[in-house]
This record gives sequence, structure tokens and C-alpha cells, in this order.
Amino acid sequence: MKSFKLASYNICSSHFLHGKYTKENLELLSQSIAAVSADAVCLQEVDKGASRSEGVDMTAKLAHLSGYAYYYFIKIRDFQGGEYGTAILSRYPIVKAQTLNFAVRIAKQGTSCGYVVLDVDGQRVTLFNTHLSIESEEANTDTMLCLGNILDDYAEKNGAKLLCCGDFNTNPPKLAEYLPRFSRANADLLTYADRSIDNVLYLGYQIENVHTVDTTTSRVTDHNMLVCDVLL
Repeated sequence: MKSFKLASYNICSSHFLHGKYTKENLELLSQSIAAVSADAVCLQEVDKGASRSEGVDMTAKLAHLSGYAYYYFIKIRDFQGGEYGTAILSRYPIVKAQTLNFAVRIAKQGTSCGYVVLDVDGQRVTLFNTHLSIESEEANTDTMLCLGNILDDYAEKNGAKLLCCGDFNTNPPKLAEYLPRFSRANADLLTYADRSIDNVLYLGYQIENVHTVDTTTSRVTDHNMLVCDVLL
């Protein structure tokens, strides 16, 4: 059975090392991504054209520096003359991509999810990426329910098989409570301080070799990278 290596990585908009954006931080992020050799990497907290990050398109730059031929930026909101969101890097061709805005009731900052359909040696793999609200517990729940509705709808219309990476800003028990249909790769691995807030939801797949890569000790970002193998 073919194995597909997947990583989820909150890059803190390349601001963590020195408390502001630097090219050095971006290059260190690219090195940490390249070292894992994942087939696809879902990034959270990504700037595109924002003034605080010198107008850099982080998705395109990290794809180039890390050796990924294909990439897709998922906008959450306008930010400082540019955009802020999440992104997906892939070694495999992207045959379809879409960004879906959440119809939030409580969350004020706005958020979204997006997905790509990858051609993995003839197999189609649907990969979502998101970043849920941290504004309050109620706002987090609001965005989680929005995500759940989107994932359920996609699964019903396209076949119950998908992956969803993200910084969910909550620990696995809440994901189990509000998104019970989806299995969770991360049960207790710490990805942000003493919390397990980064995860991979999956439906219709088997996942193994779930682990983290320490990217916080070196201060390249404030999250550890979450990595797993997906059996296709």
C-alpha cells in the first residue's frame, strides 16, 4: 500500500525568531520543511503581500525554497495591504483547488478553509487546511461547526474520503465532541506549549507514524510540526 507523508505546520508568519519578520526566519522555516520531506505540507499563519512581512508572498517563497512545485494560498482575510491565511505545498500536481469562507455567527476576525485535490500517481487525494478562531471558546466552537458542515457536505457529495490539517486552537477532546465523524491523528502530542492544538482529521484513510518535529527549541516558530503517514 502506498504511503503519503503529510505535515501540518503553523509558521507564525515568519515572525517568531526575532519578534518581527526576517528573511532569516523564512529561510529557517524552509529548511525545517525540506528536512521532513513530506509529500504535502499544510501551513497556517501565512502572509501574502502584507506590509509587516515586507510584501513577501510566503507561500510561493517557501514552496521555492523548500523544493515544492505546486502550492495554493487560502485567504482568511485582508491584512495590512495584503492577505493573511493558510496554504498548502505539494510535490504532486494540484488538479483542483477552492477556498471556502465560514458563515460565522460569533467569530469576528473571519476565517476559512480551503482544499486541493492532488493527483498522487493517478490517485485523487483531497486535502483541506484551516485555522480556527482563538478569539473565545464560543468563537472557536462557531468556526469548528462551520468547518464540520463544509467537510460533511464535501464527503457526502464527493465520497467519504478526505484529510483536513489545521491549527484548531483546541485540544482533541473538543474535536471528538463536535466533529465525531472524523478520526484524529493527534491524540496527545504537544504542538503548542502544553497543548495539542494542531491536528489532522481524516475520513476513509488509515494513518500511522504520527509524530512531531521540534521547531520551537530553535525558535523558528512557536509550534512544533505535526507529521504523519497516510496509507492510500
